[in-house]
Amino acid sequence: MWSRINRGTPERPGLVFALLPGGSCRGVAMKIRPSDMTQVLDMLWDREMPTNTYTPRWVKAQTPDGLKQALAFTLPRGHPQITGHLSHDQYAQIFRLSKGRYGTTLDYAVDTLIGLEAIGIRDNPLRRLLRPYINLPDHRST
Repeated sequence: MWSRINRGTPERPGLVFALLPGGSCRGVAMKIRPSDMTQVLDMLWDREMPTNTYTPRWVKAQTPDGLKQALAFTLPRGHPQITGHLSHDQYAQIFRLSKGRYGTTLDYAVDTLIGLEAIGIRDNPLRRLLRPYINLPDHRST
């Protein structure tokens, strides 16, 4: 989705990943102590909802401890910040020029790829997208 604050500006939007409702994903669920709930939710709200773009929703998350309730921030289908298909030239321009309050779109995408691979999730489309911009090991045999 387009990011006009965190990874870009209104004049030069960047990109961030977004969850769409109705699907599923693999990732990490963070456990929060009840005593920290208010502080953590306030921090999450400040980071994820500066423009009220997402729809926060409680979802069921499968964890090693069983099914748990988790908060997810989803982007409504049809929202104007959904990018649709972008060309390689558009990605190149965004990766080269877009920067927001939390850094560049390229850094965000690379950090996401590294984070996913650190927990055993291989995202081949993201690897292919980033290959021209960073040095990635091939790993074709894995």
